[in-house]
Amino acid sequence: MKHLTIKLVLPLTVILFALLTKWWCVKVDDAPNTILQGFPLPFTGPAWGSSMSFQYFLLEFLIDFGVYFLFVFTITYLIHRFLIHKKPHNMICICLFIVAGLCVCLQGLMIYSCDSFFYLHREFSINVINVGYIFLGEKPPNCY
Repeated sequence: MKHLTIKLVLPLTVILFALLTKWWCVKVDDAPNTILQGFPLPFTGPAWGSSMSFQYFLLEFLIDFGVYFLFVFTITYLIHRFLIHKKPHNMICICLFIVAGLCVCLQGLMIYSCDSFFYLHREFSINVINVGYIFLGEKPPNCY
């Protein structure tokens, strides 16, 4: 199972994390209405200091990534345990690693192309106005 975790679960987690997320239209005290993104906790959103900057909350990011990892690990474990006992083909693993690497590179490019602020955790309270899910980097609707 250790090999499956490295060869399948980690790249599938990165790909799923990049493809599927949740948007949160929130009202923040002393700030305008904001759209935050992340599932199950919001971990990113626009920063209020400048117009083209983002803020990232690292603790929420780690919790979200852990939830995605546990979900993919559980599904992979159940399939390996009860349905298919074969090792994945090396070409499939290589393709998954290439796609996961592209997802990481594109996210890193987006993070470092503009002024980003990194915080340990979100220190402001939010009141959720509306929520929804986005797939493959769709733009969430306006909630202003």
